[in-house]
Amino acid sequence: MSQPKSSPEAGVHAGPDGQSGLPGNLNVKPDSHGEIDYFLSIPWCRAHLRPAERLPAGSVAPTVHIVQPSFRRRAPPARNPDGSITSSPDTIDNAFATTLNSKDTIGAFTLFYNEPAAPAAAHPDYRPPVVELKGFMRLGSGMNGHIGLAHGGFVATILDEVLGLLIPINRSRSRHNKRLGLELPLPELASPAEVAAAKSGRMDNPYVTGYLNTTYVRPVKTMATILVTARYTRVEGTRKYYFEGGIHDENNQLLAKGECVFITLKGKL
Repeated sequence: MSQPKSSPEAGVHAGPDGQSGLPGNLNVKPDSHGEIDYFLSIPWCRAHLRPAERLPAGSVAPTVHIVQPSFRRRAPPARNPDGSITSSPDTIDNAFATTLNSKDTIGAFTLFYNEPAAPAAAHPDYRPPVVELKGFMRLGSGMNGHIGLAHGGFVATILDEVLGLLIPINRSRSRHNKRLGLELPLPELASPAEVAAAKSGRMDNPYVTGYLNTTYVRPVKTMATILVTARYTRVEGTRKYYFEGGIHDENNQLLAKGECVFITLKGKL
C-alpha cells in the first residue's frame, strides 16, 4: 500500500484538546452522531471506555480519551436519487469518509487511548506522547467477503487506517506542548516505542504506507463490533516509523494482526 495519510488538522481531532471531564474518567467531545453512546451501550466496550466503573471504590483508573476522525464528526454523505453517492475530490481519506461510512459498511467508529504517565518533573499541562491507540468499529454486511465474514482486503484496510492515526494524535499533543513552551528533550532511557511516538509528533511532512504485512488468524465477523489496536514499535532515522496492530472480538480473541512501516515524505504531496 502507498496512500497518503490525513493531515493532523483534517484527519483527526485529538481528544484532550479542549475536552471536559465526564464521570468514569472519560473525556469526550460532544457526540453529534451517537457513535460513542452506541459503544457505551455495549458492556464489553463500556468496560474499555469507563474502566473506573469496574474498580473498587477509591481505586485510581486511567483517564480515557475519545478520539474521532474528522470525517466521523461531519454529516454522513448524502445519497443521490438513484442511491449512489458522489464523492468530493477534495475530501481527505475519502475511503473512510464516504465509501466505508454507512450502516452497511462501518456503521460506527470511534477511537480511544489512555492518558500516558508524564515524567515526574514535567509541567502539569505537559502532554506525553501516546504509544498505543485502540478503536471500536461496527461492521455491516457490506463488508462481507463470505456470508457473515469480512473480506480480507477490508480487514487489512482497517488495520492500515487505525495504525495510521497514531501519528496525527501525537502531532496534536506535540503542538500543544510547543505552543506552551513545554517540549522536553527525548528521554535517553525511553523505550524504542516511546522514542518513535515522540519523534513522530514533531514531524510536519505527509507520510505514506511503506508496507503492511497482515496475518489472518481467525475470520472477522460482520454485523458485529470489533476492537482494533495500534502501537508504535520503533523508528529508524527520521523517516521510517514502525507499528504493530491487531483486530480482536468481544472475547479478546485475536482475529488478525498487522506490522507496518509509515514513511515520511521529503516534501509535500
